[in-house]
Amino acid sequence: MTRFMIKFYRIMPIKKILPVLVLLSSLFASSCIINDKSLGSQFVSDNFILKVDTINFDLPIKIKSLDSIQGYSQNYMVFGNICDPAFGPVHSNTASLIYPYSDTTYFGIEPELKSVYVNFYIDSVVFFRPDQEGIPQNIKIYELRTNLDSSKVFNTSITPDDYYPEPLNESSPVFFGDDSLKVYLKKDFGKKLLSLTVEDFDSLDLFHEKIKGFYIEVEDPGSQEGGRLNYLSLGSSYLFLNYYLTDPERNYSHYDTTETFSFGYGYAVNSIRTSSSHLATETPGDKLYIESMSGVKPYLNGIELKNMFNEWMAKEGLTKETVLISRAELVFPYEMAPEDYDIVTNQYPSSIFPCFTYSSPDSIKFCDPLPEIYTNTSVGGIIRSLKEYSCDITHYFQKLVLANENNNEVTSTQDLFISPIYSYTDSNNSIHHELDNVFYSKAILNGPDSERKPQLKITYAVLNY
Repeated sequence: MTRFMIKFYRIMPIKKILPVLVLLSSLFASSCIINDKSLGSQFVSDNFILKVDTINFDLPIKIKSLDSIQGYSQNYMVFGNICDPAFGPVHSNTASLIYPYSDTTYFGIEPELKSVYVNFYIDSVVFFRPDQEGIPQNIKIYELRTNLDSSKVFNTSITPDDYYPEPLNESSPVFFGDDSLKVYLKKDFGKKLLSLTVEDFDSLDLFHEKIKGFYIEVEDPGSQEGGRLNYLSLGSSYLFLNYYLTDPERNYSHYDTTETFSFGYGYAVNSIRTSSSHLATETPGDKLYIESMSGVKPYLNGIELKNMFNEWMAKEGLTKETVLISRAELVFPYEMAPEDYDIVTNQYPSSIFPCFTYSSPDSIKFCDPLPEIYTNTSVGGIIRSLKEYSCDITHYFQKLVLANENNNEVTSTQDLFISPIYSYTDSNNSIHHELDNVFYSKAILNGPDSERKPQLKITYAVLNY
């Protein structure tokens, strides 16, 4: 088990594009043999002038909370609590499905229950301080009464109406952060399992009409500093049903046997609650608070960004027809005293990136990283030597500048939440990047009143023709 401590891109006519591309390549290409600065000049008309420059804008940044995030995870079930004095407590419960391993199970004639229990195998834990690694946490297991269908994909999707009110566990198990946890369940649930038919095992739909899954709840300790979050890898926990089998056709009489089920199969829905909304503000000072999961995040309004750039162009006597943006970069500095090195290393997110909200065809709202995260060489990684994060948003900003406000091409979908990013590789070796709804991280970045402010850096060319 892993244990880690938180120290915690207007399309121009091709005749006009060609000289730009040729001249740009002559400006930035180098050769160890010949340095001919006139290369490509035969393609550039006499009245064509190219100016390449960079300008930095102070960002009109805010801090906002998200109403909800995706709680759906194909990797981890997360349960536990953790609390930071500035950000407040984080609490997570989790739900997932039960799957049978066999599709031909027959429990025989009047099977007799011995015991039923679930084994959780812990993949990793996160805690603030060394003395929090083994703290006791009271665990309760509930049986789901509604299906984990496509409507339940957010951290707020599961409510008390989705599970039976009485816990399944026989006693009140206390978890101390060990590698595993064994919890015995009430016999009524074991008898419910034994009432399943061969047809129920042969069809997952029929099976899940009767046995839907578990919801794991951790008792909330309040706002006390510290705590621990526990991570269960999907497919690594099991439900065991011990019983006596009687089946004359197979010559079994009171035969002691066990049926095994998988708990945490396919996906989980983590009910994550953060409490940092008190840090949200329209006018941040010298601090920008950023937290993973559903916590507060720096926020940029797309229209404000566009207006800021439009005002600069007007002041410079430029238009979007004459400005060619070659790079747009968001830079978020932070300060770090030598004694805070471990805090940055163990607590700050390794990557942050702008995320945008959008609605699916069925009007379900999601928040995901800008698509260019898949085409950038950098995914907003931390640069320790410069004490800053850098995010390439060139394609986003090119589209934003060229968008027509009067045609409603600039909407709230151009607004950005700067969020910690969770990256993983699936079974097909495809890389995925998501708003981090799994691992806890937090950071305090420089705000607009700091000496080193959060900025938008634009590298551009001015075309006169």
